[in-house]
Amino acid sequence: MLKEMQDLHDLYLKVHATIHQMVDDLTDEQWVKKPADHFNNIASILEHTLLVERRFFAQLKGETPDIDARAPFLATSWDVAKIKSMWAENERLARDAFAHLTAQQLDEPGAKLGVGEVNKRQLAAYAIAHTAHHRGQIPLVKKLLGI
Repeated sequence: MLKEMQDLHDLYLKVHATIHQMVDDLTDEQWVKKPADHFNNIASILEHTLLVERRFFAQLKGETPDIDARAPFLATSWDVAKIKSMWAENERLARDAFAHLTAQQLDEPGAKLGVGEVNKRQLAAYAIAHTAHHRGQIPLVKKLLGI
């Protein structure tokens, strides 16, 4: 793995580790409880994050996946065990996606995002930024739930 991608992968794992610390002691009921009707719960936030990661990791490999990352926010029930399993699987998917990239591929087009078109280097960084963004929502939800 290129040093640049190893550094990004290490950062990705560090962000994931902090999320693990925030949710490891929660019950399944706490994962799915919404602090209010118009708020997302922890399950929907994490499932959304995982689906976005999967889409970005596939795009890093040149694939065009059909993943509806908004679905968890529209759902009325969530499978916490499935989300936890996806979490572990995404860490493997990240390693695989980051490891296969060559220096030349990092400059190739990666995706069209809300911020505009990004190359694969930027897409890898954006995947981490997106996860870190949603990471910040978890303490707010926990505080509103009194956890």
